Amino acid sequence: MSEKRSIEERLYCISRESINLKGLECVGRVLDIGGGGEGIIGRIFPDRVVAIDPLESELAEASAGPLKIIMDGRDLKFLDDSFETVTSFFTFMYIKVNDHRQIFQEIYRVLKPGGELILWDVTIPEFPGGEKDIFVLPMEIILEDGIIETTYGISWLEQRQDKEYYIGLGKQVGLKLVKEETSEQVFCLRWRK
Repeated sequence: MSEKRSIEERLYCISRESINLKGLECVGRVLDIGGGGEGIIGRIFPDRVVAIDPLESELAEASAGPLKIIMDGRDLKFLDDSFETVTSFFTFMYIKVNDHRQIFQEIYRVLKPGGELILWDVTIPEFPGGEKDIFVLPMEIILEDGIIETTYGISWLEQRQDKEYYIGLGKQVGLKLVKEETSEQVFCLRWRK
């Protein structure tokens, strides 16, 4: 009879990462893909953000300010060329890899010409096997009004990603990479349509 492992025994924690978002610039109206939970982008630009998330419970957690809409990123219910900026703050790590390209295509469609996509995410190496099957990213997010300490975690079994993967996706849909920043395992990519 196998013994059930505790969650703590299954966690593979990487080093705490710190992201400084003081002075973050986003032009015009901002669509935040996966804007529930901490709702970081909505906290920074509360009057200009439309935060979407497929889960009502995630949107309920986000701070007041942005317009919150339950919506699937694979089928954005906005007209073409609707937003000057689209953001994704550690959202794609939670989305099935098979859906990434479709979401990138939808982002491209709703971005205005000259608009930007800004994506923050983490390098997740291929699962090496073993008992530690939950990939965990402890985070410190520095904002103008304080610091948020949080942790993001996913089942590691089928999720693998790095910045080159996302750079390739952006290129496939017609976006031009204009800036990339990388720390230990976290990256921020900025494209223009």
